[in-house]
Amino acid sequence: MPGPLANRARHVLSSKIFMATILNWVSKLCARGTTIAVLIIAVLLVGCLLVSIFFRYIIGYALSFPEELSMLLFAWLILLTGSLGVREGFHVRLTIVTNKLPTTIQKVLTFLITTGVMVFGGVLLYSGQGLVTRTVGNISATIGYPIEILYYPAPVCGVLIILYSLTSLFNPRKGD
Repeated sequence: MPGPLANRARHVLSSKIFMATILNWVSKLCARGTTIAVLIIAVLLVGCLLVSIFFRYIIGYALSFPEELSMLLFAWLILLTGSLGVREGFHVRLTIVTNKLPTTIQKVLTFLITTGVMVFGGVLLYSGQGLVTRTVGNISATIGYPIEILYYPAPVCGVLIILYSLTSLFNPRKGD
């Protein structure tokens, strides 16, 4: 008959598995939404740049709004795609030295790197929220949209990086 310590260990293990499952589900859902947003933003960005080029070089009249709109779309595109890179693991990393280390040291390094990325996400969230707060009430020069929309990608990306890093810590990839 298992003792109270064995029951406690089983309970802790089942809660970790439950937490990992929930984190993985939320992470997949956010990644799917982020991927759709990135695709839409990329199409809008290319369309905006094509309109700008068409009017500048074909019509001979430069429009003022495409540059500002492109900057806004680019900020969202880069930071959202960067957060997806954390989830999917497609950021560049040098493995020439780490691949020669023992497996346990590789796992410790992966844990430390993932934790560092998560801390970076926290800094991005905190700093980005501060930037958004400081720019509330300002409007963009050409289009007139609230300028904090330009800075919202930072805290949004910070939250996503934290989520994806936590998911990675609870559900390590097979190669890590």
